[in-house]
Amino acid sequence: MKGVFQYQFSGLQNAWNDGLKGEAQRSAMAFCLLAFLAFGVSLALPDLRARAVALVLDTMDGIGAVKEDGSLSALGIFSNNLRACAFTMVYGLLPFVQLPALALGMNAMLLGVLAAWYAAEGYSMLAYFAALVPHGILELPALILAFAMGLYVCGQLTRRCRRDESALHVWDCLVLISRMLLLVLIPLLAAAALVEAYITPAVASLFL
Repeated sequence: MKGVFQYQFSGLQNAWNDGLKGEAQRSAMAFCLLAFLAFGVSLALPDLRARAVALVLDTMDGIGAVKEDGSLSALGIFSNNLRACAFTMVYGLLPFVQLPALALGMNAMLLGVLAAWYAAEGYSMLAYFAALVPHGILELPALILAFAMGLYVCGQLTRRCRRDESALHVWDCLVLISRMLLLVLIPLLAAAALVEAYITPAVASLFL
């Protein structure tokens, strides 16, 4: 069993050294920049901020992340984040388009908009980070890795379409996606969902 896990992880390690690491670094930098940009724009445009926050709340309610009593559902959070990460990576199977970059931008803007809402409502940034960091230290790396894998796969298949024989085939990309999902993202997202549902609210309440 240990040898099987080592073999599976070795495939991810090879992809990491082959360019996935660079995609992860670029994704993290772009994520931060877009979040800051969204924060500034949302702070300057109250109407836009209000509509964006309402959309976020409706989305959370629609995906089952909020229970009837107002508490968060760990299962709802996990299933939504898992689905988002899986689709983000699968989007990469479409060459040339780089659809995972769209998902990256949307998630970054979400964080920026929520930060602007906190600031506009008079809450300190400590309250915002208290509501984000406990589960974010697990969830955000998972999202970044999903964005990176989607972009990496897109790049590989784009090169393959241009007849670069050194690029990965579709099947190889699917194997990488499944390895990332099963070995890395599911454990991270499961832990993040439990923290977000049961620990983050308690921590955030200390600053509100």
